[in-house]
Amino acid sequence: MDPATAKTLVSAVLVASIAVFSLVSFQAFFAQIAADLRAVRVPVRTDRRDPPQV
Repeated sequence: MDPATAKTLVSAVLVASIAVFSLVSFQAFFAQIAADLRAVRVPVRTDRRDPPQV
């Protein structure tokens, strides 16, 4: 294998590994955001307001 082909293959493997790492990182990032949003509970008022008095 000549050096140019070896450099090309090494570069391709590095680019592919960076792409896979980025994909996994973004997926984990968005999964964490979704989990955090599901964990936030908005309090719901159960008491009813009295109608305005005239």
